[in-house]
Amino acid sequence: MADALKKQEAMTKLLEFSALQHVSSGMERQHSDHDKTLVIQGQGKILLALLDQDQVSQKDLAQKLNLTPQSTAEFVRKLEKKGDVTRTKSESDRRLTIVSLTTAGKGHAHDLWQTSMPFLNVLDDTELVQLSSILAKINGSMYETITQKDHTWIGKLKWMLVREYMDDIHDGETKSDNQK
Repeated sequence: MADALKKQEAMTKLLEFSALQHVSSGMERQHSDHDKTLVIQGQGKILLALLDQDQVSQKDLAQKLNLTPQSTAEFVRKLEKKGDVTRTKSESDRRLTIVSLTTAGKGHAHDLWQTSMPFLNVLDDTELVQLSSILAKINGSMYETITQKDHTWIGKLKWMLVREYMDDIHDGETKSDNQK
């Protein structure tokens, strides 16, 4: 078990990061024509998912990103109109539509990635995996503690997160828990 001094130092660094990230995001919004920090939504979300894994069925994109099929189709159509993606029918299953990044789309996705969370650019792939793992462990423990104390808070927390990160721009793009 970690000693108290190490826990205190980690907590201080986490609080410092939270404050700095809040100030940085606010400054970015003030000095930007559009909010680049919200690329985890809508079309930006799809571009980044395709950057991670290209040539994905529209159905799989919707499931992976927790979007409704209707919202996914709308975002993909808009991206196709901009020239960022192409849609083709799957050769193995003609019912499926495969979504792929164009060269321009790859460029836009890379730009989004670089500007979305600039503070993460200082980390290499190994460090990003470590950070994700550590945060998942902390979040899991916190979810468990919250659930044990009051199980109704998890639903409230998920709703707050959805509203904070999803619904600000694209109202209703995510599936509610009872639709899953």
